[in-house]
Amino acid sequence: MAPAPKFSVEEQQVKIVNAAIECILTSSVTSFTMANVAAKAELSMGSVYKHFQCKEDIVMALAHQSFSHISSVFQRVFDLALTTPEKVIAICLLSPEKMQCFPFANELESFATNDAVIQKASAQWTQKMIDAGARCEQTFKARLSEGITADEFKDAVNVEEFIEEITVSGWAMNVGYEQVLRVQQSRQIVEGTASIMAPLSPSDPLIRSMIRLINSYPWRHPLTQDAVTRVVNLLTELHFR
Repeated sequence: MAPAPKFSVEEQQVKIVNAAIECILTSSVTSFTMANVAAKAELSMGSVYKHFQCKEDIVMALAHQSFSHISSVFQRVFDLALTTPEKVIAICLLSPEKMQCFPFANELESFATNDAVIQKASAQWTQKMIDAGARCEQTFKARLSEGITADEFKDAVNVEEFIEEITVSGWAMNVGYEQVLRVQQSRQIVEGTASIMAPLSPSDPLIRSMIRLINSYPWRHPLTQDAVTRVVNLLTELHFR
């Protein structure tokens, strides 16, 4: 009779993923190798390939974890005793580090959604990543929809259109702004003094723009500077900033 495997299938997969994280931390999302992962996990290459056919599969597995983490953060923010406008601006005021499952999350998500990577990864792991990303968006939309009470708007509003607009516009502004900051702080990134991971201040251009966007809808209680300050204080107390 063959000896029982040292680790279960689930345990092996966890070991491989954890080993990949360590390898990426000492190299990069693009340069880690399957051989290094196998060595770090103390498993044979054959055992690794039973779970992941290529390094792109591992990238997809990590992206799945990353998007799932973002969904959980959204859930926690939407559970706070805030008005809908305050919850939307609270998402923008979170510390970027709190949104990250890994220190390399930004690079990971960018790499995982690259056409070449998606085409090379196996269908199973690609679908897991796609599903996690979709759940992330749906979590935001669903919780936003649940949180809007009938009396929050002083005029009739198409709630579905509002949710779609605020989701797409807010997402685009935040992602685009991060890219702008990376260009502006290229020298600081090289020097290791960049502030890209610092939470935005209430007076930051992006926050001011988001407040204008949110207040363009007919809320009974639109965002005020005092309301934004309360949100910042609450997020700070909860260690979200």
